[in-house]
Amino acid sequence: MAKFETVVVGSGAADLHSSIQVALANIPVSAVNIESSYLGRPNLSRARLKPFTNLLNEISLYRGKDGSRIDLVIFPEVSVPHAWESMLVAWARRHRIGVVCGLEHQVNARGQALNEVLAALPYQTESGHWACIPIRRVKRFYSPAEEFTLLNEGLKIPIKKDPYHLIRWRGASFTIYNCFELASIEDRSLFMGKVDFIIACEFNRDVNYFSSVIEAAARDLHCYVVQVNDSCYGDSKVVSPSKSEMMTPLRIKGGDNLTFLTMSLNLSALRTHQRKGYGLQKESKEFKPTPPGFPIAEVHVRIELGK
Repeated sequence: MAKFETVVVGSGAADLHSSIQVALANIPVSAVNIESSYLGRPNLSRARLKPFTNLLNEISLYRGKDGSRIDLVIFPEVSVPHAWESMLVAWARRHRIGVVCGLEHQVNARGQALNEVLAALPYQTESGHWACIPIRRVKRFYSPAEEFTLLNEGLKIPIKKDPYHLIRWRGASFTIYNCFELASIEDRSLFMGKVDFIIACEFNRDVNYFSSVIEAAARDLHCYVVQVNDSCYGDSKVVSPSKSEMMTPLRIKGGDNLTFLTMSLNLSALRTHQRKGYGLQKESKEFKPTPPGFPIAEVHVRIELGK
């Protein structure tokens, strides 16, 4: 089976081709809620839903100094109950804001605990109406700690591995990794040259190890990386393939209230830099040169999406 599939959403418009405004949700992920989900008793209380919907409302109302709106909001791994999926998809369509989040474990009829990531991506149809397509994928590599807990709860780990998705959304190209998947060098290398940015949804306490992985991914793949972790563990950030002093332009940790930070990713500047030879790249103050063997042909594929 192929390790990734290409998913095209909103090919009729390339309004996100030049830049995309991302929001990193700073929310806690409760171990109690995780346990309740795989035991079949997800926490769907009003006390949990109310602050979550308040956060969504703040995101939908946000306007930058230049009047810009948020295009895509990212939540941590296992942070959203499955029962809220339809609500999120409807919200994404209504407000025209994409959502990427980790869904809590759901146990199927075979006793397998599914850890899935959801992408709800709105787009305008040929008739002018707005629609939203939900894309789900089961995690390919469960962490050793996650496997230990689930197996000792009498549950099973899925054997079948879903392919990753190379998502072409309204002119922007990205992929999503679900936490421990990023530890695979082979799986990270699949998307060299193919993506403008990668998203990492995490529930991970080993922030130092993953910080090194994230920085390596940004340099090796030469793309932006948007990492969103549980607010208690922290280190949610945006990493750019730039010099060390400019590599992390946004970082957030902690806080009692649910909140978010935003940043605009300059996709056209990244592609323009990548298509040049080393002689011109080395003079750049914005990005480091691309690594050896970087596939320029893939850059031109991404450039063509905006035409």
